[in-house]
Amino acid sequence: MSISTNHRQLHLLTACPNSEHNEYLKFIELSAKSGITHLQLRQKNWSFSSLLSLGRELQALLKPYSVPLIINDNLHLALELNADGVHLGQKDGDPAAARAILGADKIIGVSIENTAQLEQANLSRSLNYVAASAAFPSKSKNNIEYIWGLEGLDKFCQRSYHPVIAIGGINLSNIAEVGATTISGVAVISAIHEADNPKQYIQELNQQLNYGRIKHD
Repeated sequence: MSISTNHRQLHLLTACPNSEHNEYLKFIELSAKSGITHLQLRQKNWSFSSLLSLGRELQALLKPYSVPLIINDNLHLALELNADGVHLGQKDGDPAAARAILGADKIIGVSIENTAQLEQANLSRSLNYVAASAAFPSKSKNNIEYIWGLEGLDKFCQRSYHPVIAIGGINLSNIAEVGATTISGVAVISAIHEADNPKQYIQELNQQLNYGRIKHD
């Protein structure tokens, strides 16, 4: 399984509240219907059993829409769920080791927070994508090491040997400018979760994101 370069990816990262669980699952299904291409299970400070239970619910929900489930930071959970892939932070393990455990067909991505990490990622044959983190300031991520910005993101894409997913502070106010770079996609948390009309918001994000690709081509 790989990151497509024909249609830019729109990854949604979860932010499931402790309450209103069923309502949140409805939100995820709506997002799958509306055009997200990947869902990343990212729940900080949840127990393994809670993550496993939610992961199974998400897999069943996403299957009819062919939306892959990627697990954030937890290789053991990805293996237990037989998830579609794993996203690793810089302290979450080696991509080559993850590839050896998960197999050739799984998606593996890694967060990149500086140019040295990007150079190291360029040497890896185990990655499907790298994430430029953070593209802009974001309230969803603590301890941000570096803000790439538009100019930095453009240079990041030029230097990367792997498809690039931009993450951090991306919303409708900047998606067109982000789309003017050669990214392969974006990952979004707050903007979609806080939208008054998530379906329309996702559709507009996709439209702007892929319009940028057409203009760039």
